[in-house]
Amino acid sequence: MKKILVATGTSVNKMKFAVETIKNYCANKNVECEVKGVNIYEMKLEEENPDVLVVIGPSDIKTDIPIIMGTAFITKMGMDKTCDEILSHL
Repeated sequence: MKKILVATGTSVNKMKFAVETIKNYCANKNVECEVKGVNIYEMKLEEENPDVLVVIGPSDIKTDIPIIMGTAFITKMGMDKTCDEILSHL
């Protein structure tokens, strides 16, 4: 199963909103995947091994994993486009 990891700084509410939004979007598109939220400062990327990383907030993560900026989940503008971009990497 494909895995989407949502990483945020200190805002648990933003992380939960993004996770639920992405889960619902994937379900509506009949895409089976796991969507998990983590604290960006505590995550162990190698252990999580996601197919896509959605980052909300500043980041200097160096990885070959596709990174999608999750700003749309804060502004609530462009969320469908961001979700489509996430799905394009699965």
